[in-house]
Amino acid sequence: MEINFGHIGNSLGTRVLGKKIRLDIEKALLNEEFITFNFDGVKLISHSFADECFAKLIEIIDLEDLKKMSTFKNANGLVKKTIAFTIKDRLQELAIA
Repeated sequence: MEINFGHIGNSLGTRVLGKKIRLDIEKALLNEEFITFNFDGVKLISHSFADECFAKLIEIIDLEDLKKMSTFKNANGLVKKTIAFTIKDRLQELAIA
């Protein structure tokens, strides 16, 4: 499965959109599909979008398993940093709980 974020927009920023995409990702992961996250054409994503779309996946799948079952393609430095920050923040939140 490949998700082409650039077809959605060049700036992704809402939790609502992030959740919609995350639910599709969760279905694919449960079906053991390999997922390519293609960010061609995307300039930036918000922290709320990244948290909702990617970081919340950590609540249902181990980070190492997620890494084995997915890859990122065409993500610029800002997109990568935003996703990494939100995942790290979510992991810290889960460790405290």
